[in-house]
Amino acid sequence: MNRVRLVHSGEAVPTLLLDKGWLDRLVTGELERYDPAAARSRLPAEVAPAGGPATDLAPAARLLVARSLRTRHIERSAADPAATFLDEIRLHVGLVLDLALIRGEPFRPARRRPEIAAFLAAVVGADDLAAAAYAPEAPPRAVARALRQAEAALRAELYPPGDPVYGLPLHPGHVAVQRRRLCRIVMGHHRSGRLDEAALARHRDYALRESALLVEALAGLLVAAGPADERAAAVRQRQLARLALPRPWLKEARRGLAAPRAPGELAEAAPETVRPFLVEQLLLGVLRARLAGEGAARYVEEFAAAARLDPATLAAAQIEAAAQHGDHQVWFEAIDEDGPSSWQAIADEWDHAADQIVERVSTAVTQNFGAIVTEIRQTGELGALLAKAAAGTRLSADEKRKVRTQLLDLAKAVPALAIFAAPGGLLLLPLLAKLLPFNVLPSAWDRVGPGKERPALPAGDTPKPPKKAAG
Repeated sequence: MNRVRLVHSGEAVPTLLLDKGWLDRLVTGELERYDPAAARSRLPAEVAPAGGPATDLAPAARLLVARSLRTRHIERSAADPAATFLDEIRLHVGLVLDLALIRGEPFRPARRRPEIAAFLAAVVGADDLAAAAYAPEAPPRAVARALRQAEAALRAELYPPGDPVYGLPLHPGHVAVQRRRLCRIVMGHHRSGRLDEAALARHRDYALRESALLVEALAGLLVAAGPADERAAAVRQRQLARLALPRPWLKEARRGLAAPRAPGELAEAAPETVRPFLVEQLLLGVLRARLAGEGAARYVEEFAAAARLDPATLAAAQIEAAAQHGDHQVWFEAIDEDGPSSWQAIADEWDHAADQIVERVSTAVTQNFGAIVTEIRQTGELGALLAKAAAGTRLSADEKRKVRTQLLDLAKAVPALAIFAAPGGLLLLPLLAKLLPFNVLPSAWDRVGPGKERPALPAGDTPKPPKKAAG
């Protein structure tokens, strides 16, 4: 087998090049190890298998896509890019299997394999090969051809994982676009019992539009943070090749990269169903590119305002961006009191319970957003200390005591927030620290000068939980 030496974190790491047939073997392996009973037990209660043709898979698809994108592990050693890439594809396959389980379909590997081949081929635009593999009693060669085409395209688009130095923080959004498209294809299959050519075309155009808008939004974000030199501009142009956009969409993406529209204009141009996704990716882009300046913060703020997201939806986007970034380690190191042993226990618990933690925070915050902002403003010092810890600055013993005391007071005012003050509540605080306007999305009241009034913020009301876009 071929080997290549890759430099990762300053150290040479031997990595096997992905050889032909890896996708076929991956799908076979996932089917062999898939246990419907175990899969059912790990599904969240709100998307537990319902069964039958009337089951609406859209809520489950939204939640499963969100879960698949989150970073669960806090401590990361030098990762093998090939292993990371294969894990991303396994999550593609897992979505297909879990949605069939939720729909109540019996687990028949012999049928599920050609379906997976067809869905993955459709995700990369090989609709003819997808249709051939999907057909009843499809010959093995049709399934193999669909898998080979999907294999080549997925490798070209997603391997190696991540983004180049000076590039757009694009990779997580591109993976998300693929998974959202995959879910729409799978839901269409479960609704109609077939792969409809017109529906596949609609899913393709929707995903291509998402990709072009994502490129332009991230380009605008980086322009707002500071001008790009020729080297950065060239790197970002080369990134577009990995998206495999057809010529008209590639032209659109290049235009958006070279001259992105103002954030308000771009938000108005984006479909309403895509706006929450773009805000989430902008927030994630700020974290991944470490954009600490005023320009990037203002860009996200103006985009979110023009997108007209309600406070709960915006909070949900902030939660998911923080969870996907996975930078909780610096927060725990800042607030941990008992040294490495305590830190490791917290890290292990976070890795084990990440999804439940994220969803508990999401429910508590999105349903009590106005009250939380009001109470945080009134405590004053708590907000500053959370922001300090979120930036990775270690808190003093006195500051940690203040955090705990003020969290208890906050829980008395907003009972849903008792989860933050309860034993183990430190696990939840990284997400809370990312949610508040003084941190992820600085607003006008964060930047007021001496003697100026802070604009009013939502207070007292309880927004309804957010309605996210399908897929």
